[in-house]
Amino acid sequence: MPDSKLFIRLGSHSEKDYLLKTAKLFSGVIVGANLLESTPGATVSLALSLLGGAKIGFAVDPLTYTFGMDLSYIMSETLDRSSPIKGVRTWSLKKSFKGLAEQYGGVVKRVVVDNGSSIAPPDLSTAEIQRLCTSVLEYQLGRMRGVWVADPQLRDVAAEFPDPSFVFSPYFYIPELPLSSSTSWEKATVEIAAAFGDLRSPVPKYSVACFARSILRDTARVRRLFNELSSNGCDGCWFWISDLPEDRIQAVELENLRLAIGIFQSRGKPLFNMHGGYLSAALSKHGLAGFSHGIGYGESKDVIPVVGVTVPTVNYHLPPLHTRVPMLELERALSSLGITTAQEFHDRICDCTICKGVLKEDLGNLREFGDFVLKVGNTRKSQTPDSAKRCRFHFLLARRKELDFVNGNTLSAIKNQMVQALQEYSSLPGYLNLSAKAGHLAVWDSGL
Repeated sequence: MPDSKLFIRLGSHSEKDYLLKTAKLFSGVIVGANLLESTPGATVSLALSLLGGAKIGFAVDPLTYTFGMDLSYIMSETLDRSSPIKGVRTWSLKKSFKGLAEQYGGVVKRVVVDNGSSIAPPDLSTAEIQRLCTSVLEYQLGRMRGVWVADPQLRDVAAEFPDPSFVFSPYFYIPELPLSSSTSWEKATVEIAAAFGDLRSPVPKYSVACFARSILRDTARVRRLFNELSSNGCDGCWFWISDLPEDRIQAVELENLRLAIGIFQSRGKPLFNMHGGYLSAALSKHGLAGFSHGIGYGESKDVIPVVGVTVPTVNYHLPPLHTRVPMLELERALSSLGITTAQEFHDRICDCTICKGVLKEDLGNLREFGDFVLKVGNTRKSQTPDSAKRCRFHFLLARRKELDFVNGNTLSAIKNQMVQALQEYSSLPGYLNLSAKAGHLAVWDSGL
């Protein structure tokens, strides 16, 4: 089996420091088209440094699904400068998404921008699907070069700007209910993939299947959907199963995930998980070509965005369990695990550069991964920026080590490692929260 590929998804340019220091450890980077629209210069500069300098992959996620959802998710309140009354505020599409809709044109501009509505299946006639596929392909192939051309100092060398490594088809979310709407979106997904596959492209073309988690439990539906998606002119497919944390996957879901992978493998086409983690890496032994996630987050993602919550804590990624845990829970369990020195921690938990640099041969320094502070005006403590930064860098380095283990070992060895960790952590005293956080390894082991 080929090695599992991992693409890092960049959420904002504030994360660029992590990326530039670790990018060569991974297969490539994916950015959302909204980021390209909101910060075109910075995004193009990053793409050039990765494609031309680091020599790794780079792609733009077209995010068309957002235009089929409730538009309030991509709207914001701004000052209405056209109003004669001072201070009047208006609720409208975010500038980046409005710009993106106008770039795509056609049904997206007409329905979303001009009419202020979400796209629905009846809006996607055969002709509109063909136009949408063409415009989304052209956007991914030409938008960054267009930004380059717009700069007078760079215009003469615009032809040298590299193409993205691959392109995504337009895609929309297939919901669970009502069934009529769900099947309509499923039909549209298949038709879009077929139309996109018919287009000519200088780089690989991938269809995208974005659907509700409950659909993954329907074996017949999974078989039908992935059979149809593997039978077009696209070079492969990326799937996004909404809100599916791998450490909570059920046996039937894993079984059907393997079914989908097997279908694509039988056609000789790669299949990727748009939001995955260690389980996705292990599934490479059954043919999953790769996956993507963010910098310290994004191993699962709900299509419905979470609005109005505080910035989440970046917990410590615990390699033996391949999941994140609060540092306090890990510290409380160390003595029961028989870990009393920094060297024992490195031998049995993690010996990445970040962990060694933080501990400095003193296990007590581990708390630096979980530092919290009470900021002025707040009632609850929040994680310090330095602590969050350490956890993110550790996560990226630990993930690289996990990939190396998977790629360099047999499925049997991977499963044996899971069983050993399951036995060790599930046998911890019940009063330790960590004792209940290894159960997913049993599901993974039996499902793999």
